[in-house]
Amino acid sequence: MSSMQRLVDLTLVRRSWLMLSRLRRLRAIRSLVRRIGVHRVVTLAAILQWPVHLASRRLLATVPRDPRLVVMGSPLDRFADNAAYLFLHMSEHADGLETVWISGSSDVVGRLRSQGYRAERRWSRRGVLATVRAGTFVYAGYRSDINAWLSHGARTVSLWHGLPIKRVESSIGSPGESQSRLAARVARIGREAPPDFLLSSSDFVTECFSDWFNVPADHCWELGYPRSDHLVAAPDRPPAALVWHDEVWERLTAGTRVVGLFLTWRDDLVDDVVDEALVRRLVDTCEREGAVLVYKAHYNVAPTAVPQKCVLIPGDADLHAYLGLCDVLITDYSSIALDFLLMRRPVVYYMPDLEHYAKHRGLAIDPETLPGILTRDQSSLLKAVESVVRNPDSVPWTAADEGLLTKMWGAYDGHGSVAIVEQLEQTIAPGSANTSSAMGGWPTR
Repeated sequence: MSSMQRLVDLTLVRRSWLMLSRLRRLRAIRSLVRRIGVHRVVTLAAILQWPVHLASRRLLATVPRDPRLVVMGSPLDRFADNAAYLFLHMSEHADGLETVWISGSSDVVGRLRSQGYRAERRWSRRGVLATVRAGTFVYAGYRSDINAWLSHGARTVSLWHGLPIKRVESSIGSPGESQSRLAARVARIGREAPPDFLLSSSDFVTECFSDWFNVPADHCWELGYPRSDHLVAAPDRPPAALVWHDEVWERLTAGTRVVGLFLTWRDDLVDDVVDEALVRRLVDTCEREGAVLVYKAHYNVAPTAVPQKCVLIPGDADLHAYLGLCDVLITDYSSIALDFLLMRRPVVYYMPDLEHYAKHRGLAIDPETLPGILTRDQSSLLKAVESVVRNPDSVPWTAADEGLLTKMWGAYDGHGSVAIVEQLEQTIAPGSANTSSAMGGWPTR
């Protein structure tokens, strides 16, 4: 049996993956993971999988890869974020590259195929064939967005999914926190190897990401984010393939002002940090001022129950497709604020746990420097939202605000997808499929 046939005959692997995928969505499992610690669980899982990755590495070394075949994906099998926006652009404009979306969701694959795009299920025969042949992996978060098991030997490009307000990856935790030498060594063993290339947007972001992801600065592409291209050019016209919840779109384009409530997740919480009572008060505040509240929880937490007057964006939707319809944003440490600020619209920050968050997760910038209004409790939040919705000009845009935007976005002008395709085509030379290990940070023997 050839190496390719052995790789494709993966019925047992496919069934095991489906079972684990279902398990990780159970509330009891998610609660247990939060109690232990997300990053500890990820590290442990990676260490346990290490022998399988070594076997996969040897098998994949015998399979030739096509440098111009690009597979793409996003976390939790969603069609969303930077990878989705770039995929749509590449499918229509990158003639020299063959692009395939990989997902474990039959719904996502079916929807993309119905619109004329090439998509395959992760463990289907065609999905496996595309993945093991692909010379380039382009993903929003990690290789597992596509298929970490079959990534060895491919060139890897991480588009990531956020600019640095909070710390991520190896920088998590306050700068003063100490870690035992053994814990640090175990964490390094279990951590996914750095991507070959990492998307950035400015010198400041490159400085952060280069250190946090262990990627050389000259391998950080300061090109901006595909998910924000339409926010610069035409905020109310995102790619049609990303707007597929018609009722949500119709309610948000009905002519009233829109306030978006989008908070990031907490490492120790299963549920969203905002409770039902506060959402109801925000809905009432917006309604009094002739506005509608739209809410979406981060995909890593369970959403809060909302009243019918609140527009709920489903968890499988891409948030950025609807972000340009918002007149005011309520957020916290989420980098969604930096995308929204490209439109120079008012932001209200809700940070009741600022000291705790800064200590345990860590922050890259001082929240006081963020353009907008910083609130620390529910009363202040409600007053700020009422004031901003009533009079958006009450939050002036200053030279300091413009300076922070430049610090984060550099020369980005809304053409991130175009620039990334050009960079990919320059990087991917015929016959140059990457032969470095896609899990290079792991021990090789």
